[in-house]
Amino acid sequence: MQILLGTHETIVRINSKSISIDYIQHFISTHFKSRTIQNNTIKIPASKENTYHRTFLLKWIYSLYSKKNGSLPELKESLLKRYYKSIKIVLPKKIVHTLKYKIINNETIQLSITPQNSTIAYAVKTFLQVKINILPTYLQITLPLKEDKERLKAFLALNNIINVPHKHIYNKIEMDKFLNEFKQKKVVKQTTPIDNAYIVLGVTPNDDIRSIKKQYRHLAKKLHPDTTLTEDKKLIELHTKKFQELLEAYEIVLNTKK
Repeated sequence: MQILLGTHETIVRINSKSISIDYIQHFISTHFKSRTIQNNTIKIPASKENTYHRTFLLKWIYSLYSKKNGSLPELKESLLKRYYKSIKIVLPKKIVHTLKYKIINNETIQLSITPQNSTIAYAVKTFLQVKINILPTYLQITLPLKEDKERLKAFLALNNIINVPHKHIYNKIEMDKFLNEFKQKKVVKQTTPIDNAYIVLGVTPNDDIRSIKKQYRHLAKKLHPDTTLTEDKKLIELHTKKFQELLEAYEIVLNTKK
């Protein structure tokens, strides 16, 4: 990690992927609305406003630096005097994830995430519980119900995907295009409550009762609101709604097996 004190800006170079600044990135995205992001660079423009957050950020950066390079009080002092100058953080890899999509029909879309990220793909698959094929360059998602489309829109619009580190920052233009176009699509296929119940549980009519109960316990553990590691009210509401749907689906499927 390097800290360069330029005339007009402070440059922080993160040379190692082992130095994690996920929470710093989240802090920046929360408190510095004027920040810009391009490929692997985050830039906060010069300003004498927001002094507290700027000072806090510089202290945080210095603490990471000192862990790797030892304590340098004179560097810390110099940094804090430069709180009003622009700050540029250069990371060792791209951080802007763009979303690109292709709508195949009323039920199927192809969603690609650049750079590729298996954690996001897994989170989407876990949360939506619909048919998702994880292919080499994109996710192919089958959304048979209107509720599935609404859930996907809400899921993506939160701008920090559930159970995924805060470092994933999305291209808002691509995101808005995706959500707006999806919103205009209409579902023509009708499904019965039992069909929907099997979809929610992620099982089929051919599965035995033991497999169904195992799948239910697995999903209940993931979706129960008490296990949600967040204070975001929207996320908690989504978990609560999804958990209720799971309970109702489980009851319907069990009744068909009696």
